[in-house]
Amino acid sequence: MLEGHGDDAWKYGVPVRANFSSNVFYGELDEGLIEQLCSLLGSVTHYPEVDGRTVRGLAATVFGVAPEQVLVTNGATEAIYLVAQLFAGRSATILAPAFAEYEDACRMHGMQVRIVAWPGASEEGFGTDIVFVCNPNNPTGLALPLDDLLRMVEENPEVLFVVDESYIEFTVGAVSLLPRLPVNVLVLRSLTKSCRIPGLRVGFVVGQAERVGQLQRLKMPWSVNQLALEAAGYIFGHAGRFVLPLSRLLEETALWREKLRAATGWKVYDSDTHYFLIETPEAFTAAQLKQRLVEGWGLLIRDASNFRGLSPRHFRVACQAPGDNQLLTEALQQCSRTGL
Repeated sequence: MLEGHGDDAWKYGVPVRANFSSNVFYGELDEGLIEQLCSLLGSVTHYPEVDGRTVRGLAATVFGVAPEQVLVTNGATEAIYLVAQLFAGRSATILAPAFAEYEDACRMHGMQVRIVAWPGASEEGFGTDIVFVCNPNNPTGLALPLDDLLRMVEENPEVLFVVDESYIEFTVGAVSLLPRLPVNVLVLRSLTKSCRIPGLRVGFVVGQAERVGQLQRLKMPWSVNQLALEAAGYIFGHAGRFVLPLSRLLEETALWREKLRAATGWKVYDSDTHYFLIETPEAFTAAQLKQRLVEGWGLLIRDASNFRGLSPRHFRVACQAPGDNQLLTEALQQCSRTGL
């Protein structure tokens, strides 16, 4: 899907004062990372490692697995498409609403797709070759407890579960599968959201060595660029600089949700993360609201109507700095009183 994602301010041609449309952590880019990348600009005159093996080794140490169990990818999105390519012509279940690239990748590779309401019931089995689970979920922000996820995996040993943990750093409600890593699980991880580097595209697939090797054989060479690899190396080497202030962030998010409910009277959904859904009144759609906010206030939200299972009135926001949150609260309060 080339269009329909968040962070699409480029489409509007107006300055954006505050961007609520992507789930990237707010704040400044780490100064040490900036200095590191600036000092290494000259390295782009050489090809990067063809398979990112240095970062692969660093990631393996951080994730507690062997290097052959890790694949470095151009964001988690490349990993999704590699999995779909590996299972081309077969079948997949997607727990929805969910990131659109799961379905797009599967359909691109001729897979039969079954959509199940998130988190989905597994008592009768899934009946497909693979299952995509985003935990915590995007766009709802809800987390599936570890025991429930493990039960689902154990009850379906013939199914490969692709568990997208791109937002695992943003919740206390979900626990990573990496310390256990069942044989029928591939875990997707990303540095994009928590480290504020969506433009560099660094992701990982972690799983059993045989399965990761199958994906490796499908992967194009040099898919992760030199500066992205250098950024990943710096982040893994300075992990303490990239720890999210999670308690504060979740507290700010919970308080802001209550302020939005009080200010608008709209349906504001609960969440286990720093992002959540809101539903507009019947008088206008999320797309209309998005246009009005960006043109009238310079505020950007995520129209969530293209997520399966959601309506034209759903939109998603991610908690930003308190001052920015207040700007959106006031704008939505005015929209609730006067319409668009």
